[in-house]
Amino acid sequence: MISSEILSGFNVDGDYNKAIFIENKSKQMDSNQPLKRMKTIHTDIHMIKRLAEEFFFKSHSFSDLVLVVQDKELYVDRSVLAAGSKVFQSYFQDANMDSIEILDVTPDEMIELLQFLYPQFRRTINNDNVTILLILAHRFELNFISSACRTFILLYLSKFEYINMYPNGGEFIQQDDGIRLSISSILDILCIWFREFLLVGDRTACDAILNRLARCNSSSILASNGFMDLEDRMKWKIFQARTKYLENQRISEFEQK
Repeated sequence: MISSEILSGFNVDGDYNKAIFIENKSKQMDSNQPLKRMKTIHTDIHMIKRLAEEFFFKSHSFSDLVLVVQDKELYVDRSVLAAGSKVFQSYFQDANMDSIEILDVTPDEMIELLQFLYPQFRRTINNDNVTILLILAHRFELNFISSACRTFILLYLSKFEYINMYPNGGEFIQQDDGIRLSISSILDILCIWFREFLLVGDRTACDAILNRLARCNSSSILASNGFMDLEDRMKWKIFQARTKYLENQRISEFEQK
């Protein structure tokens, strides 16, 4: 049995509140503890989301720009956005611009990102938001957020063990906070991370992810939606890493005989 523990919380200032890791060892736990933690977490998330929506859905003292995201209008300060993002800086070359339409993003995702630009929210990176933050930070060139996401992910990978214990990838891994993640969902996330780091040419992060993906059996990889969404050249790199891993395993077994 695999027991895993996800203790989320890494803020963009570089403080580790908690760490993420998955281990191949069992751990006894008070049966009421996960439920209590889940209730607390859900309450906190709901409250934070409500406060953020109240802030961004209404015009406030210094808001001078509207981000149109799907059917929602988010009121923001262009100086705050420009300070952290080269992409937003380029948008603001037109001083008369008072609104920008943001495509391919949901209001919830955009609000999650914006909270990291406004210090009053004191948001932390965790296993729930790190993937979308990484994607959006790369898109809008928010380097301090992408750097924090990278550190968080590398920490996760440094504690990462085998997850291909079940051939169909459909088994669930119980988290310490009561959340259960399927093996297939973990593979999906790894594939998304690999894509994002490959697109920005981060070889170190790519190698760390490939090192973990290479240990997963091919059937589990092929069953991953995240893998199927990758470009062919990205799929090839994953299977190349898998092939090299198997070759090294055979050589190691031969030398031990």
